[in-house]
Amino acid sequence: MTNVSRERRAGVALSYCAIVIRNIAALLLIPFIINHLGVSHYGIYSLVSALAGYLIVLEFGLANTTIRFLAIYKAEQDKAKEAAFISSIMLIYTVLAILVFFIGMALWWQLPAIFSGSLSANENQLLQSAFLILLVNVVITLMSNALTGIISSNQRFRFQKSTEIIVFIVRCLSIVVGLEMGFGVLAIVIIDTTTNFLHSLIRFIYIRRNIDIRFKATLLDWLTLKEVFVYTSFIALNVLVNQINWRVDNLIIGTLTNSTMLGIFNIGNQLVFSFIAFASVIVNIFTTKIMQMVQQGASNKVLMAQLCTIARYQMIVLGYILLIFAFFGELFIYLFVGPAFLAAYWVALIAMVPFILVLAQSSINAVLQALNLHKVRSLLLLATAIVNVILSVYLVQKFGMLGAVWATALALLVGELLLVNIYLYRVVKLNILHLYYAILRYSVPVLLLVALFALTISPYISTTWDGLVVACLLTAMLYLPLSYFIILTANERQQLKSLIRRRGA
Repeated sequence: MTNVSRERRAGVALSYCAIVIRNIAALLLIPFIINHLGVSHYGIYSLVSALAGYLIVLEFGLANTTIRFLAIYKAEQDKAKEAAFISSIMLIYTVLAILVFFIGMALWWQLPAIFSGSLSANENQLLQSAFLILLVNVVITLMSNALTGIISSNQRFRFQKSTEIIVFIVRCLSIVVGLEMGFGVLAIVIIDTTTNFLHSLIRFIYIRRNIDIRFKATLLDWLTLKEVFVYTSFIALNVLVNQINWRVDNLIIGTLTNSTMLGIFNIGNQLVFSFIAFASVIVNIFTTKIMQMVQQGASNKVLMAQLCTIARYQMIVLGYILLIFAFFGELFIYLFVGPAFLAAYWVALIAMVPFILVLAQSSINAVLQALNLHKVRSLLLLATAIVNVILSVYLVQKFGMLGAVWATALALLVGELLLVNIYLYRVVKLNILHLYYAILRYSVPVLLLVALFALTISPYISTTWDGLVVACLLTAMLYLPLSYFIILTANERQQLKSLIRRRGA
């Protein structure tokens, strides 16, 4: 077994460990934060985080670009271009960080005017102060994104994921101490910024000591730089689409409703982000491998076999989460943050239903990026995202925060599952119908059978944490064996057994 294979296995294990830790921490930390800040100030924290997220769009997808081009240069064993590319990316990130800082300051100046109709004077003052601190955090993130790309392209997943876990735990403990000492929203954003800086410093030191990367003051030639900019511009569109679909709703709800409603909406969004995180683990680990397969000329048949395997594993994980949340999600939210937040159940569930298929096929994005065919996809999704914004404004005025959720769900259905798949099938010549057949042929019967079981036991589950745990375990006892024997192919079952034997040896 090669070191790379061990890194991938460890990366997957550590990624799921990180997700478990993050969700347990959220289970404990979010109610703790709400109790100390109040629903209104929690809504302010959600809003300022969303505003800072808008500025990340100006990163233009360069982290993904770094992974793609370094993977190519490594496959070609071209050290000179690798060094020139890293120097160029560092320079580009520095320019972007300066640009983002000045744009952020302009936005900071206008915040009171933007939210004068929905936030009080004190809330606007708090929003401005917190945003200024998070602006520094955004600049740090931009300056360190190239480091993340370098580590990922070298497939050092054990270091990457273990440090993420450690930094996250330190952040959570620091927030608890800060809030217990009587500090508020500003303490949280200061802690976020400080831990981000320390994490960046740790990554830089690790790269200098452990990865054979040359930092030289040389730049790529103009033609290669042009290729980088063209490639990354369409990645940037995809980043913009994600920001519109998942961050603009915060702005719309914050402007048209109030900070309390925004706090409830953010709880539902946090659950959707956790759902996304479970699906992203395998794709993130295998992105470099898929790109290298494309660069080495793997046939569509070989690529599709790999994509189907990834999709089936994702469907097993996501299917269980969706079932548990659909039948026991309201109980979870009641126990998690209290009855005042029960509407967050629908915020999360409405988005999860179309998203399960979007996430199951997300590994295809790595193929498109490697082939430099991601441009049309980005444009299609940008068009549906713009419609999403217009529709969200209208529906929020009519139906409140759930209007934004319905608009986003519709954008996912039309954009990702209709328009993009038509492009994949007719133009890129990826057999998307075969992928769906591989995903749904046995997944749907398993999901329906387990859903019937969950519906049967739900009236007998006590409204306590013990009851919720029992419900999850009983459902898993039926779901996991059915998934193993029905959803997975014989070859995938054999691979899984071999992996378990190696881990136990």
